[in-house]
Amino acid sequence: MKNLILAALVAATAVPAVAATDSFGAQYSVENASFVEIDSVRSQDGGRVEILDGSSLSNAVSLGSTDVRPGFESDVRVQLTHKPFRDNVLAVLYDADGDVTATRELRVRN
Repeated sequence: MKNLILAALVAATAVPAVAATDSFGAQYSVENASFVEIDSVRSQDGGRVEILDGSSLSNAVSLGSTDVRPGFESDVRVQLTHKPFRDNVLAVLYDADGDVTATRELRVRN
């Protein structure tokens, strides 16, 4: 009985920790348009989503960004300064201090 109670307690406390992790949803592609719409973003403390033209932080150019509130947001739209030049863009989630907390490479569909 103790093991069953302990397992239930561990499961109940583990779920909120996973839910609080900064992340993007299950999206892996976007349309080639003047904006990018991210299906879902989870940010523990709020921050901003930036779309970069490229597939790595070191060689990419910023196309646009938008602020996100703490918690879960769906259909986050980022207006771009111009359409992507490359076949991939990188969605980057920054926290309120400007630290990268999540990234997602997205294929650009033509």
